[in-house]
Amino acid sequence: MNKLVSFLKTKKVKTVAAVSAIAGSSAAVQAADYTAQIGTAVTEGSGNVTAVIAGVIGVAILGFGVGKMLGWFGR
Repeated sequence: MNKLVSFLKTKKVKTVAAVSAIAGSSAAVQAADYTAQIGTAVTEGSGNVTAVIAGVIGVAILGFGVGKMLGWFGR
């Protein structure tokens, strides 16, 4: 047990702890960056969904209009 305690007090373990702390703090910064990117992606996705819905409604209106015109010409 005494060997383990003396090993944990060496500089190597302190260096590993410092490196781990630095790596952990940079991971927190990365998470904030991903949050901003996710927010941007959600905004762009909402715009894309709106464009698709408008396109589908536009195609439906054109299809209905063409069908009505062909029906009127067939009289």
